[in-house]
Amino acid sequence: MNQNLLLKYISGKASQREKEEVASWMDADAANLKEFMSLRKSYDAFVWQDADELKAGQGRVLSLHVLIVKVMRIAAIFVLAFGLSYILIQTLQKENVEMQTVCVPAGQRTQVTLADGTMVWVNGKSKLTFPSQFGSRMRKVKLDGEAYFEVQKDPEKQFIVVTTHQSAIKVLGTKFNVKAYKDSEEITTTLIEGKIHFEFNNTAQKPQYIMMAPGQKLIYNSQSGRTELYSTSGEGELAWKDGVIVFKQASLKDALEILADRYDVEFVIRQNVPDDDLFSGTFTSRRLEQILNYIEASSKIRWRYLNSVQGSEEKMKIEIFI
Repeated sequence: MNQNLLLKYISGKASQREKEEVASWMDADAANLKEFMSLRKSYDAFVWQDADELKAGQGRVLSLHVLIVKVMRIAAIFVLAFGLSYILIQTLQKENVEMQTVCVPAGQRTQVTLADGTMVWVNGKSKLTFPSQFGSRMRKVKLDGEAYFEVQKDPEKQFIVVTTHQSAIKVLGTKFNVKAYKDSEEITTTLIEGKIHFEFNNTAQKPQYIMMAPGQKLIYNSQSGRTELYSTSGEGELAWKDGVIVFKQASLKDALEILADRYDVEFVIRQNVPDDDLFSGTFTSRRLEQILNYIEASSKIRWRYLNSVQGSEEKMKIEIFI
């Protein structure tokens, strides 16, 4: 596969035809997917270094050779995470801490290793901000979007995830998923292992916290201050991390929202389309068309493309009708 095309796909600048070409290539062989994820991580490293340039709209698609050269220049960022050299570690500790930001385009996901060894999987349309090295008292990161954390245990340094909704998750060592997009009122936290202090402003807009136990899912409405706590296996909430889509008695609206985020498309739902159908199913490495055909076969709804986006940056629109 052409490396420039892969980089174009990863940066979110590929046309719909190019996206389909890359998706077919990845589905064809596990080795192809492994090659893509390796390039994805290299690209993220480049984004961290050149974040200001990219925000200014000056980013460009690079060849793999040029990208590798740039990645080598910023290798020191990862010294604490991978323990490459004691001397370099001592040098980094004397420097001022720099903040890094990973921005993941819609329809994609990536994996990040923080300086303390904590592993983070970041979902599409998400932004994770974190220091190149943590201080002596705490480990704090900021999230706008969705991410799954496997926090490295450190009794002397609490790990804190801050969201844009004036809420925070505090832990020492645990595994959990957070969904907190700034344009959504709801924050969803699912705890898999360990303990969590979920801090928020209650209905009286006063600080409050809830202690969560493994197998619990908490939904917090940042506008009303209300919270709801459920029991869950975590299968549906964590499926995105492994590229899997899980519907468990999902309404049509919820199912289409999941598909819109995963495949970076826009659904136009006609007014006469009922929303009382429920869908269940698990999809691994399936094309969007295959999943929509499944939904069509299980209900009265129909679907069709409304536009052709070949050679443009316009988002694909799909009509849902009966």
